[in-house]
Amino acid sequence: MAENGDALTRSTGAKSTFDPWRFFKVGIALFFALVAAGTVIYYLFGWYYHAHGIIEKQWGVMDCLFMVVITLSTIGYGDWLGIQSIPNNTLLVGFTMLLILAGMGVPAFLIANVTALIVDGIISDTFRRRRMQQEIAKLSGHVIVCGAGGTGQHCIEELLKLNRKFVVIDQDEERLKTMQQTFGAFPYVVGRAETDEILMQAGVERASGLISALTDDKNNLFITLSAHVLNPELRIVSKGVDDHVRKKMLIAGATSVVSPSAIGGLRMVSELLRPATTGFLDTMLRQRTNFRFDELVVGQASGLAGKTLAQADLRQMADVLVVAARHPGQENFIYNPKADFLLEPDCQIVVLGQVSEVDKLRPLFGEK
Repeated sequence: MAENGDALTRSTGAKSTFDPWRFFKVGIALFFALVAAGTVIYYLFGWYYHAHGIIEKQWGVMDCLFMVVITLSTIGYGDWLGIQSIPNNTLLVGFTMLLILAGMGVPAFLIANVTALIVDGIISDTFRRRRMQQEIAKLSGHVIVCGAGGTGQHCIEELLKLNRKFVVIDQDEERLKTMQQTFGAFPYVVGRAETDEILMQAGVERASGLISALTDDKNNLFITLSAHVLNPELRIVSKGVDDHVRKKMLIAGATSVVSPSAIGGLRMVSELLRPATTGFLDTMLRQRTNFRFDELVVGQASGLAGKTLAQADLRQMADVLVVAARHPGQENFIYNPKADFLLEPDCQIVVLGQVSEVDKLRPLFGEK
């Protein structure tokens, strides 16, 4: 689902100092190292005592291993090797005492991290998934992003900046979690977006738009067709690498098809011929103030319907600049509309301003 070879371009930030999985691996390594070292040391003690005639039979490897295991686990099977009956056993007794103390610490450390893994990994993940499913079930009029690869990543970042409701579908949950750490929390569904079941889990029947940003045009075409069948009113924007697929995607139900190669070509020409304009747009998109071009539609029940731009006086309500406007049913925009432009129901206006300022106007236009 995710694009091959793509990598997140931002740092994931500071990581938590407590990583149960890392400490679990450390605990496992400590435990086996302690078992191995204890077994070898007991075996060497047995060899020494047997060589000097202190004990009749040299301790076997399994006897030494068993002694270490019952000591570390604090089971209490007793003196398996008969240490107490050996004369001059001070060093052996001292080592056994150290092993008992280690047996109280290392297994406890290991068990604690196993518990943490269960709580953080299974229980916590179960509750997190359930909360996310409940959150998605409440969404309406949201956007679905299919694919969290290179293109999808930029779509997700922009939607977060615009404070828009959206759900991401991707097969790689680790990628999604990393992106949450990088950009912020967002709901997602793990699975193949080509399946109706996954699209339904993402609330396709209640969504207002869908972005299909997979690598393969065939997958994007299939998603477009499936989503259009499930929600004929859905606005679908699909990625199309091959220009020959564009027509098929439009027939399948796509509202618009975006070609990365075409966009890249236009950008290169703009960088060459209009560097100042291109730089202005880049700065606007990257700066923290989040200035954006955005569009607003006059709702049927909006109090602005029937007023002119002068009467609406949008600048008094929000710090935005009206750039263009379009009457309902018209294809062409009126750029820099005059003060007497009539705001009819379903009329569209394009504004430039901070995201927060544009959001102030949405309720006035009848948007939820």
